[in-house]
Amino acid sequence: MARISRTAIVLLCLLMLTGCGYGEVSPQTYELAKAIHNVSSREQAEKLPQVNELIASSLKEGQISEQEAEWLRTIVAHADEGDWEEAAKQSRRIMEDQVQY
Repeated sequence: MARISRTAIVLLCLLMLTGCGYGEVSPQTYELAKAIHNVSSREQAEKLPQVNELIASSLKEGQISEQEAEWLRTIVAHADEGDWEEAAKQSRRIMEDQVQY
């Protein structure tokens, strides 16, 4: 029983250190994350409606899942609220989570 508890604690610590991440996403989600990152890095508020339209059309066309669309819309909402740093960080995280080691 103690072995299970230690394993659970180790896994919990690893999750806390690394975060849960986004996991594998579609190629279109990756491209949208790149677009959000570019817009966020440049703090281009005027481009956010266009990014939201791309997310909506990608979802409608079945290029991204509902979960991916929700992640992307949440990131865009950070940018829309002026939290450019968080939007850039989260969009970059999506891209980094696609790297296979």
